[in-house]
Amino acid sequence: MGILRILAVDDDPVFLMLLQHVLGRLGYDDVEVAGTAAAALEHLQGEEGFDCLLLDFDIPGVDGIQLCRRIRQMQGYADVPILMMSNAHAASVIEAAFAAGATDYFTKPLDDLELRARMGMTARLVEERRRRAMLADRVHAQLGLPDEPIRFVDPIPLREVPDVVEYEALENYLLALGRSKLHGHAAIAFRIGNAEEIFAATDAICYADVLAHVASIIADQLKDHEFLMAHAGRGEFVCITARHLPVQAHVLAQEIAARLADRARIYAQLGVPRPVLQVGDPMTTGLFSRTAPSDLLGRARRALRNAAARQIRGEVVV
Repeated sequence: MGILRILAVDDDPVFLMLLQHVLGRLGYDDVEVAGTAAAALEHLQGEEGFDCLLLDFDIPGVDGIQLCRRIRQMQGYADVPILMMSNAHAASVIEAAFAAGATDYFTKPLDDLELRARMGMTARLVEERRRRAMLADRVHAQLGLPDEPIRFVDPIPLREVPDVVEYEALENYLLALGRSKLHGHAAIAFRIGNAEEIFAATDAICYADVLAHVASIIADQLKDHEFLMAHAGRGEFVCITARHLPVQAHVLAQEIAARLADRARIYAQLGVPRPVLQVGDPMTTGLFSRTAPSDLLGRARRALRNAAARQIRGEVVV
């Protein structure tokens, strides 16, 4: 696995020394540190980029949340893994970190085993992105194509839509919450029923635009609730809400369908099939559930597919 160039940002110099020591013991020796957001931004504007960022939530002045948002807007840092660090265990803090663009979250004080696991996942993510970038460069050099083709099965980041995060970040969000804080949350999945048809009829940019349009409509329907959402691949979206939805799934589906129908003329003009959205039943987890928090996303997606199958058979879905 390749070497990671890491930037750690915290206003506590003692903690930064400890973090550098622990990271070095884990095999991550290329670590730069900064005590303020201004110093971090100065590092990031240098010629040599970073592969991973560790940001403290509570740095004074421009805090970790604001810094994370700024970094995500910088050229070359839209996809770089950002791990947020904090003393806080509150669900609201964890959600704010992921909503700002964090890839993962862990709490202080440092736990060697947890940091090893988090950094191991980060290193694998960086290595996979490096592989994809090399493939894209090779395709561009050989065929003159602008980008590596996206696959229908792949999760596609939709950063232009507020409260939509990467699928990996949504999984990490559930792990960071844990079973106790997840109680009272709900997972609900959405799918563009004719996504494969749209994918076949469009190019990568147009398909991503359709996904972003659908995601923005879903997000607007859920604007009165605290939520995070991600595209999961295959035209599916999974959403985690901070409390149970007061509206039934089929009512939500009807409301979204009406919004999509309003854009029917635009889709017709573009020659793109109008998305047909399906909504699954919300899934929850109890305090004493044996199901792992990360499986909540899978349960929501399975509930969606079951609902879609019942619709195909002509059964009434309530």
